[in-house]
Amino acid sequence: MRTESSQILVHAGLHASGAEDFQRFLGLNRAAIQAQGFDLAYPGRGGASGGGFDCAWPDARHRREDLEAFVAPVAATLGAVRRAGSRGLILSEHDLAGRMATLLQGRFYPAARKRAEVLSRALGGPVDRLVITLRPYDRLFRSAWERYALEREMAPFVEHAPAMAAFAGGSIEVVEALRDGLRAREVIVLSERTGPRELLSFLAPGLHLAEAELPPPPPVVTDSAIAMIQRHFRQGARFAPGQRDRLLAFHARQPQVERDPGFAGLQLADLRGRYIADLDALARLDRVMVVGGVLPAIAAE
Repeated sequence: MRTESSQILVHAGLHASGAEDFQRFLGLNRAAIQAQGFDLAYPGRGGASGGGFDCAWPDARHRREDLEAFVAPVAATLGAVRRAGSRGLILSEHDLAGRMATLLQGRFYPAARKRAEVLSRALGGPVDRLVITLRPYDRLFRSAWERYALEREMAPFVEHAPAMAAFAGGSIEVVEALRDGLRAREVIVLSERTGPRELLSFLAPGLHLAEAELPPPPPVVTDSAIAMIQRHFRQGARFAPGQRDRLLAFHARQPQVERDPGFAGLQLADLRGRYIADLDALARLDRVMVVGGVLPAIAAE
């Protein structure tokens, strides 16, 4: 049950932005965070005890009147982790804006507002602080394809690139949709991927972990490893437990040629220019603060 002093703090990490690492960090430090009076909810990174969402979120197929069917399961999950008298709820959801598959189709999270409205109804009140981590468009699209390529046979990236380069929507629409759908009082947009401790400091400034445990770094994904994995899938083979991680680690130690961004020159320039322009526009939105330099966000990639 929420008290007047209890805060609702939501992290909507878009895909390939470090959201899963942040959720693992929350899981590793769950006891320390709860000892400081905060409840946790995040999707499945720590099992049921972490407040995982086992229900499906609405997507673009669902009409507005269908949304109520999704509210009850989300509310039940949140109710199981929220304690009376807590200082606040920290919620991290990497799928809140929408499914990663829409990126491959050149659609930039078209269901973001519907999903935010479901969560808002389930929470029963406005969000006090919403933190959204963005990535430059070219790297976001490339990383989405890579994530799928690690799991299944995929058409080459070059076949997806035209739809991605001409994508519909963008960061402005998604931030506005999440802000308004969640009725967020304050929105912090991180233009660069940050480490878990820094991300937590933006989300919950009043929470201080003296000795936080950090998750192991994610495996480095190289072009040569993806090529080998795709060859494996095309031959109809499957990976034994741990085999793919060993393959990624092996290729990460090998010399690599300079990585091809995957987009043609004009496509790449347009995507990067659009990202810079969108960050500039986001900084002028009501109740939105952009953190991180525009050009460093590109250079860091």
